[in-house]
Amino acid sequence: MSLSIQTRRQSEREALITLHGEVDYATALELRAVISAILSTGDVDKITLDLAGVTHLDSTGVGTLVAAARICDDVAVEFQICQPNPFIATLFTVMGVAEMLGIPAAPTISPRTLRARVPSPASRVA
Repeated sequence: MSLSIQTRRQSEREALITLHGEVDYATALELRAVISAILSTGDVDKITLDLAGVTHLDSTGVGTLVAAARICDDVAVEFQICQPNPFIATLFTVMGVAEMLGIPAAPTISPRTLRARVPSPASRVA
């Protein structure tokens, strides 16, 4: 699956980026380019990233979000993530970036639930 990125203005000085699909090694550069383009206009005070439609987020995707948060902080633009699914919110907590990304610490997912979500190596080979 790919990544669909939609941008729109929430208000005069706030941009909303809505993501659908996978944020990973193959798509992170596209997301970074969109965020950079918004910042380069110089006319936003806040960027909100809606993750409700994100189905997969790998370490490259998390790194992209952390870099975006740091860059926004450097240029005094508020960066907010909203609506991560419980698995992604837990991932942020486990990786230690939840607070930086403005996500309340999520209760950890039990190992049983985690195993149910991660396909076994045998099931990946088809």
